[in-house]
Amino acid sequence: MTTGKTAQKKQVWTRHIVLFFLIIAGCVSYMDRTALAIVNTDIAREFGLSYTSLGLVLSSFATIYMVCQIPAGLAADRIKARPLLTGCLVVWGLAQLLTAWASNAGTLVGARCLLALGEAPLFLVGTKIITVWYNSAERAVPIGLFNASSSLGQVLAPALLGLIADQFGWRSMFCTLGGLCILLGLMWGIFYQKSPTPEHEPVAKPKQTARQELTFLLAQRVSWVLAIGCASIIYLQWLYSAWLPTYFQTVRHLNAAQAGWLSSIPQLAGFLGSLSGGVIIKFLGKTSYTPSRACYQLLIIGLLIAGMATAIVPLCPTTLLSLVCMAIALFATGIAMTGSWTLGTIVVAEESIATMEAIQNVGGSLGGTLSLLLTGFIIQHTGSFTLAMEAGSIITFFCISIYMIERSRFIN
Repeated sequence: MTTGKTAQKKQVWTRHIVLFFLIIAGCVSYMDRTALAIVNTDIAREFGLSYTSLGLVLSSFATIYMVCQIPAGLAADRIKARPLLTGCLVVWGLAQLLTAWASNAGTLVGARCLLALGEAPLFLVGTKIITVWYNSAERAVPIGLFNASSSLGQVLAPALLGLIADQFGWRSMFCTLGGLCILLGLMWGIFYQKSPTPEHEPVAKPKQTARQELTFLLAQRVSWVLAIGCASIIYLQWLYSAWLPTYFQTVRHLNAAQAGWLSSIPQLAGFLGSLSGGVIIKFLGKTSYTPSRACYQLLIIGLLIAGMATAIVPLCPTTLLSLVCMAIALFATGIAMTGSWTLGTIVVAEESIATMEAIQNVGGSLGGTLSLLLTGFIIQHTGSFTLAMEAGSIITFFCISIYMIERSRFIN
């Protein structure tokens, strides 16, 4: 009996360590993604890039990330977590080192594409790992924490990376990130040995081929709804993460250091929103709400608030008021993201979770790509962030309407 309790206690500690590592990896991944936005003014000046060209460089990551999602999801459902995540971390570390050595826009695009290739499986295999270590009743909070790591990375990036870039130059910043990623990859490869053994062996099921699994999921209408909804969430996240420092410098006339620190405040709100989403879903699960209904309701409310707050941002007369609205928007977006991501683990069988999340991420990546390209185009041709913000709000409301039309597929 004592041995059994000791083993159970060890497993509890192990899963918490695994979750902590996933949070660190998620945090670093978003620091990597947003690093270019922090120094994009310096890079644009050095390489002679226009806003439109800068938007193309920034969007190269989202485009390749989107293309890699389905293969990454199928891989995460079939390849063991240890070698897959180790390889991912090493690849995106090398991508950051390549960025540090970039000599022109073409090299930057190549490095961003390699970064997207390395990061594509992270949140898919991470979610898969969480579903193995945590049962469906315990899953919302760990997924909320894992999702929150993306916002935490964007909170830390402007301050930490901005300081490194200011003191040692933007190339040193990317070298630091590259070395950190490779170190994390080696640590994961050494630490993570095997997944927990289930108490009861599951009933054997015939294994679907990758093509059969993908064909089945794409035939489900719910997959397309989740992908479209995720597009609006990621659109807003990238609108703020990629363009916020530039907004503060050009519209509010702040210097780079001030813009960096202020940009971290809305991202902190997004981090808290993701955490809150997991806690609220867990609370609603103890009431009459079914898990899918709890996720759906939170998702809709979060998107509504985010869309309205984003529409108000450019109308604010002061920097403080605009900052408050941005914080509200990203807090609500964080709540919606946790609802969306957890919902994706509920509507499919466990062996297809990573592939379903990949389908969601394809939609999200499309939204991210559209956000970067459309925002850059609007700013380049109008010189105004107002239309860019309003466009994000309109796209969000459109995606909400899709969810509302398909409401019966999520509430049972």
